[in-house]
Amino acid sequence: MGASDDSIREELIGAVLGELSLLRRDVKGLSQLLDTTGKQFKDDGELTLLRFTSRYEQFLNQFAASSTDVLAEAGRFSEARDQLLGEISLRQYDEANGRSRDLLRDVLREERGCGIGRIELAAWTVFAMLGSAALTVGALAALRLLTT
Repeated sequence: MGASDDSIREELIGAVLGELSLLRRDVKGLSQLLDTTGKQFKDDGELTLLRFTSRYEQFLNQFAASSTDVLAEAGRFSEARDQLLGEISLRQYDEANGRSRDLLRDVLREERGCGIGRIELAAWTVFAMLGSAALTVGALAALRLLTT
């Protein structure tokens, strides 16, 4: 029985060593597969990061371009607003100046009819000019307050 125990033992040891060899081969295969998968995962992650970075930069460029366009339009709007304010101020000045001339003509007509003196005429002229200047300044101040 001793010889048969040795042979059984040797067969069991051989079987165990065979299984260990197969297990070692499988572990080595799994290790290589894990390495390959890890590298692929890393490459995929880097590719995703590059794509994200590219899209982020593209978004920033588009945002900068649209911001520049908005600022340009705001500048044009500001210029148009200033031009409109100047136009309104000139019209109000012309209206005030026309009213003061009409008042002056009325005063001159009355002077011819009533005999107004030169001092009264000068006073009317001064007050009419001051009134038209005050109206113009008031209109400009009101426009500035309305636009601000």
